[in-house]
Order: sequence, then structure tokens, then C-alpha cells
Amino acid sequence: MTDMPGYSFIAVLSDIHGNIDALDAVQADASRFPVREMVCLGDIVGYGPEPAECVQRVMDNCSRCVLGNHEAMVFLCLQIPSEEWAVEVQHPIQLACDTLSTEQVAWLKKQRLTARSSGVVFCHGSLHDPQEFNYLDSDDEAVLHFAAQKSQVSFHGHTHIPAIWQKTGRSAECFSPDDKPVKLSSSKKTAINCGSVGQPRDGDPRACYVLYDPAQKIFLHRRVPYDIERAQKRFKKAGLPADNAARISRGE
Repeated sequence: MTDMPGYSFIAVLSDIHGNIDALDAVQADASRFPVREMVCLGDIVGYGPEPAECVQRVMDNCSRCVLGNHEAMVFLCLQIPSEEWAVEVQHPIQLACDTLSTEQVAWLKKQRLTARSSGVVFCHGSLHDPQEFNYLDSDDEAVLHFAAQKSQVSFHGHTHIPAIWQKTGRSAECFSPDDKPVKLSSSKKTAINCGSVGQPRDGDPRACYVLYDPAQKIFLHRRVPYDIERAQKRFKKAGLPADNAARISRGE
């Protein structure tokens, strides 16, 4: 598809989680396509060792960004006792608090829970009470999500698992994407989980993101290999919990 004329893609990224090596690989892959804009669905920070670098990259390259729950945790890090958070979450959030610049924090605080572009709505979790960061990971939650989705298409992340949800009557169906382009149904609402750049949880450790052409109603999940060992060395150098590094090679 890189040499096919007539396409104009939005690259949709989510759940980068401080993994600059995965983000570099995704951006390099997206550069091979006719991408007109890049959108981030939040959780730029958390779990990984390079929160400030990843936030800056999103600030520099993404036209739109929505707030993720890990960004919300950064704003609360001085208000919630550290013992109330699991160490795998607390240490990376503290790293973000310590390394994000004043400008980066101010930029994150300006981001909203939802964004819109080209007739599409973007959010981190479910559109059902987006401030609660609900997971769109069940039929019941999908029904609530679609009740709040006014556009035909939405994109979300949060679960770290790529998926395609479609509204079918009063219920919903979920499909697992492959590496082939998908033509959207003109008669059904669709919610597309773009997976995770920095910490996939579907058993595939490769970084994941989505390309979407709103004019042609075609989208494609991309899986991108990157240097996981180099990334894991960054985790160790930053003093993050060992399991945070180990899980990126397991895709979990």
C-alpha cells in the first residue's frame, strides 16, 4: 500500500508508555505511507523509561492527542500515597513526575478526554463516561460505548489489544484484526482499538498502530518489530521494576 496513489491516512497511536524505541519504529513505519496527520490516544507515559522523550515526540508530531489514565495519574502523583499504587505503576509515574518539563506537563493538562477529526471521534477508553477510563472489552461495555458514539467510527486504546467492534442491532460483535486492509461497513457503527505502541498485550510483542483513510473508509492495523533488547536496557538503566521490562518481550 505504500506505493498506492489516492490514499491519505491518519496514523492513530495509543499506549506508548514511555517506550521510545517502539515509538521510533512506529514513526519510521508510518513515514513509508501517505500519512497526513498523526493522532495519539493517550498513555504516552507510564510503565516505560522515557516518558519525557515520548511526550515531546507526541507534542512535535501529533496534530491531536487525548488524555490517558496514566497522564491523569501524573497529575495525582503528589496527592495519592505511593503505597496505594502497585510498584509497577508507581515507579514509572514517579519517573514521569520527576522528568517531565513544566512545558510538557502544561501541554498534557490541556488535552481533553475526546477529540474529533474527519468525522471520527478519538478517546482513550470507552466513550461511556470517558472520565472513568472504562475498558471497551466486553459486549456490555460495547453497547454502552456505542450509545455514546454519535459518529460512524471511533478509535480507542487502553486495553492494549487491537480489536474491531461493530454495533449489530442492540448488541455488539468483536473481531480480531489481521494484517489486511479493512473496508468499513456503511451501515454499522464501528469502534477500532488501535492496540499499543509500547506494551502490546495480545501475545505479539511487536508495536501496533492503525492507518485510517477517512475518505475511502479503509483502515489497517500495522505490526512493527523493534529492538526490544535495547528498550529493556533502558528500563534497567531507569531502575524500573524488572517485570515492566520482561513483559514487553512477551507481549503482555
